[in-house]
Amino acid sequence: MKRKYINFLLIFIATLVTWIWWSSNNEVNNTILFLKQNNYYIKDTLISPSSEACIEKQFLVIIVTSYVGHVELRSIHRRAMPSSLLKSMNITRIFLLAKIPPNERYITQEAIKDESRIFDDILQGSFQENYRNLTYKHLMGLQWASTVCIPSYILKVDDDIVYNLESTHKLLLEINKSNDNLLMGYMLNNTKPRRNKQNKWYVTWEEYPRNEYPPYLSGWYYITTSKIAARICEEAIYHPYFWIDDIFVTGIVPEVLDIKLKQLPKDYWLEYYELLECCLTDMVMKSIQCHYVVGPNGGRDSLLLEFNEALRNCDNWKNCTQRTSEKSLKDVCVVNKERNIFSKGNAEVHFVSL
Repeated sequence: MKRKYINFLLIFIATLVTWIWWSSNNEVNNTILFLKQNNYYIKDTLISPSSEACIEKQFLVIIVTSYVGHVELRSIHRRAMPSSLLKSMNITRIFLLAKIPPNERYITQEAIKDESRIFDDILQGSFQENYRNLTYKHLMGLQWASTVCIPSYILKVDDDIVYNLESTHKLLLEINKSNDNLLMGYMLNNTKPRRNKQNKWYVTWEEYPRNEYPPYLSGWYYITTSKIAARICEEAIYHPYFWIDDIFVTGIVPEVLDIKLKQLPKDYWLEYYELLECCLTDMVMKSIQCHYVVGPNGGRDSLLLEFNEALRNCDNWKNCTQRTSEKSLKDVCVVNKERNIFSKGNAEVHFVSL
């Protein structure tokens, strides 16, 4: 009788362990299936570029995250870097949009369709425009670029960023072509989650249970390859969704994949737009070349167009001189209040006569 009881107990324990393992495994598989079915960057786009948007052996695809209502900003990008120029450099550019939110009164879906028909550069997801959905939008762009165009490089920028296309192109030509693991941008280290509930970027402990974010790249502007973009998109579905897109896409997921981030070259980046305006003013008024490549527009939408026009005038007229180290931009354009790309302080800029 005792032996019978022991055998029954062993069978019960074995059955329980098997059931727990099966339930756990089934739950994991169902979770992954659910994530795959509900990851909007993989399926259900409202608008996609045509098959002609990409060409064979594409060198670069620029993915621009853009709020659906930023029609004028997208127009500025197209005027600053026309499709004819992009084509001559073997570059394709697409704008990443989401579904029009209910409170948006100044744009219609029909207008977005018309924009797409005219320019063929819109990729619109079926998720709603919201800063908490930016990770979906970001991954949607990487997924499209790395599986449809499959270029050598992908440049991700925001629509309110000013950048020099020619300098970007030159940098990519200089990079070792065998470097398939490239993930390069403005690196941020030792950044801590905002735990103040009044902050727009407030993150709960449930959303992110660590005291510090891994190193990541600013989503303003970074460069990667199709291989890395595809790996990030494939890995992302196995991780809890995190809504701060640049931290998740270029920090959390690459950390798991053991992808090493690279810093952009020195003096490549300006952290606030007042310095960029100083650089532009010196090009226009004093014919001093601006060698910086990236910076924010500070709410001045036309700055991207003005900056690129001034750069091309310098190149075409060949009348611009290099800035001397004795009169560096930061010495000439004095900013009294220190800011970085995450702070909200208002800088004070004073032009110093030379």
